[in-house]
Amino acid sequence: MPELTSLTFNLLTGEIRQSPATGAEIQLPPGMAMLDLDRLTDNDKDTLRKALFENQVVVIRNQKGIDPTVLPKLAKIFDPNASDIHSAGEKAVSDLKNILSAYKAGRIPRASQVGIIGSGKFQDYEGLKELEVVHLVHDGYTRPYRWHMDTPFYERLSGEVTILHSICIPNTPDQKIKFPDGKEKTISAGATAFFSGARVYSLLTPEEQEFALNTTVTYAPQAYEYIRQCKASEDGLTILNFGREVTVENLSEWAWDKVAEHPMVWRNPLNPDRPFLQVHGCCVYKLTTRNPATGEITVMDDVQKVREVVYKTQSKIYATENIYAHHWQEGDVVIFHNRGVMHSITGQLAKYKDQDQEEVALAVHNDKHNSPKPFWDYEGVNDTGYVRELIKDIAMAGIAH
Repeated sequence: MPELTSLTFNLLTGEIRQSPATGAEIQLPPGMAMLDLDRLTDNDKDTLRKALFENQVVVIRNQKGIDPTVLPKLAKIFDPNASDIHSAGEKAVSDLKNILSAYKAGRIPRASQVGIIGSGKFQDYEGLKELEVVHLVHDGYTRPYRWHMDTPFYERLSGEVTILHSICIPNTPDQKIKFPDGKEKTISAGATAFFSGARVYSLLTPEEQEFALNTTVTYAPQAYEYIRQCKASEDGLTILNFGREVTVENLSEWAWDKVAEHPMVWRNPLNPDRPFLQVHGCCVYKLTTRNPATGEITVMDDVQKVREVVYKTQSKIYATENIYAHHWQEGDVVIFHNRGVMHSITGQLAKYKDQDQEEVALAVHNDKHNSPKPFWDYEGVNDTGYVRELIKDIAMAGIAH
């Protein structure tokens, strides 16, 4: 049993967790109302890591007023190898050629690793005279905008964790997500939705699991620029139609050895026997699969076909019982395993009055020096994080796609 003075965690209630097996709440040590990293013991930090890597998403309540500079330091408890640079770069994405610029995210001047996301206009916030952030919207029922992990898929690797801190939340009614089977899920406005890569893997047939375990995913060069004119599917898992992609020749300057390439199934750092299927279905470009019996390599470089294969693999997850939608409270600090879940924004806020749709959160997801590790180590598997020299010729052959 943990000492009464120790940090502990409780699993979220069964109704919330259901089959996602995702979500836990951290209880700070008695007498510690605001998270104080200097007062945490080594055992406390081990408990934090255990809570996250077993449950993928954890929340610390009532942290309104926490210094933003604490958040990057908190990230290093889970990822000591994290750099001091935001995974999207030293500055917020503002290039209109990049689809991520639509959010108008800002950065805190005294903590450049900390981004500002949400909805609304704000004055004199954290050293910024004027700030406007955008929450993207859509018609009808609310839905996931685009399932993703936090990484640019170019030049930088995905961080182990992302930390979100809620500053203010929208004063709007609950909304609903409608699923393909007709079921609905009621969520709070502006909820962040998650699903577990381990749950995705568990839903696959044995044949699909073997395919995934032996497949490497190459992402599109300048992936978020490549898809900037594309529309995501209703479930946010893939791109609806092929043909609106920016041609490779018209992308910003790029090189193959900086393009992301990852295993389809990743290893959990604390639970190495638990496979996680981690794929960003909107940004995929090529699949390379090794036959474990013969060693034969098969390359699929038709982007439309690649998307179809990945979607068939991943879409089984899209059901109400598999999705955890975090109901934000002011002051929440949510830490999620960026290499173990996919996440998405949700919510329609624009139709409400300006003061009611205001939502601000701080976000930290640092660059990482170590690439995701494949669940299976096999001869020829690429665990560098980037396209290898040996397959550039193959990749170039598929450039027209």
